[in-house]
Amino acid sequence: MSVPILIGVDIGTARVKALGLALDGSELAQVEHATPWTRNGNQAEMDPGELAALLQATVAAIPAEIARGDHEGIEVVAIGIAGMGEAGVLIDARGRPLAPILAWHDPRGDVDAVRREIGEEAFQRAAGMRLNAQPSLAKILWSQRASADAASAVRFLSLPEWGVYRLGGLPVSELSLASRTGLLDIGALTPFAGAVALLGRDLLSETVTAGTAAGVANGDAVPASIRGAVLTVAGHDHQAAALAVGAARPGALFNSMGTAEALVRCVDGPLEPAAVGRLAAQGTTAGWGVVRGRYAVMEGLRTGLVLERVASLLGARDRAARRLLGEEAHAVDLADIPPGLVVNDGDGGIALGALADGLPPAAVWAAVVRDLTTASVRRLERITAEVGPHTKVTVAGGWTRNAAVLAAKRRQFGEIEVSDLREAGATGAALLAGVAAGIVESPETDAAPWSERRVPRANSEVS
Repeated sequence: MSVPILIGVDIGTARVKALGLALDGSELAQVEHATPWTRNGNQAEMDPGELAALLQATVAAIPAEIARGDHEGIEVVAIGIAGMGEAGVLIDARGRPLAPILAWHDPRGDVDAVRREIGEEAFQRAAGMRLNAQPSLAKILWSQRASADAASAVRFLSLPEWGVYRLGGLPVSELSLASRTGLLDIGALTPFAGAVALLGRDLLSETVTAGTAAGVANGDAVPASIRGAVLTVAGHDHQAAALAVGAARPGALFNSMGTAEALVRCVDGPLEPAAVGRLAAQGTTAGWGVVRGRYAVMEGLRTGLVLERVASLLGARDRAARRLLGEEAHAVDLADIPPGLVVNDGDGGIALGALADGLPPAAVWAAVVRDLTTASVRRLERITAEVGPHTKVTVAGGWTRNAAVLAAKRRQFGEIEVSDLREAGATGAALLAGVAAGIVESPETDAAPWSERRVPRANSEVS
């Protein structure tokens, strides 16, 4: 009898991660690759074809890795792909990409056109995002201005949607990702009229909730080992991670500490447009989540990016060195170290300022972690003011394995639950793949973590 597995993929800012999970949630294989950005200063872009090829190879490596162990006859039942928001692919009527992918943090975006034609307040109330270069709409307008080919696009697919599409799936617009584009009126759940008028067409596909089946893996370019697997877009990676650790429920706060830090609250939706506008005006996003009928209110910070840069400046360029730096920083007395050690370098990046001169690396690290945590506290206060206090905190992500960062989080929140999932986003994507295949219960009822979810029909319905 073949061994059925679920594959979850997380297209992250720094890495593309994939997990192969048994139907009881146990991890059988993990594969990861660097996300293939091309960088120029603070700009970052990616070739859509290169990403598609990387995703195909990464997914196919999972059953191959499992087969090298004690398992024989692997059956990939379903594949879920989650990932970062805002970044995406403009395609023509034949599905061909028309422009490079711009990273969510890339400063290129035609913000002035959106402000002029739609208006800042109107955009923010409808889209649930602050008007700057981050929403997809601003990036699409910039790309169309830069390339005549891009102006002929008929669809915009987020990166997880693009991945599913290139594995042979249907073009869909998953709601948690569409809520980060500026193309969707999140209150009306229809294409945003202002964006349609500005672009001359609606670039969204059929809107679906994460965990909705979007075809099966097929096509000559798709590896044989995954053909026939049910495909689903598993939504925004932070929200998929929240689902995996049991924090995609009202009252819970999920603090994801990856390359980007996210503070995620899941609330019964929708929110009133006035509340959405207030949140967006202060930089807090609001939109549909990966659980049907619920909103995700989220603050995003570049904490991980800053920590990576500071660690590199301090000579800690690998995980072991960063772990040691965190352990040494954990014992530093910060009483006499002022805030503000990190400064802008004038070229869109960051540097260590004069206040860091003469301080040992551990002291610098401890002070930077403190300052970033202070910023996180202030952002959380904005969310609480609109949706009320949280009752439980779960933290996850690579930076929680740094002693100084984890200690700062304990000081920030008090009692916390630290998830032991190595890749919560990919795990959530695998869970939603099981939902799409009909072998995992839909999460609307309780959004319990994977550790509490078992597949009641797995043995009887999968052979």
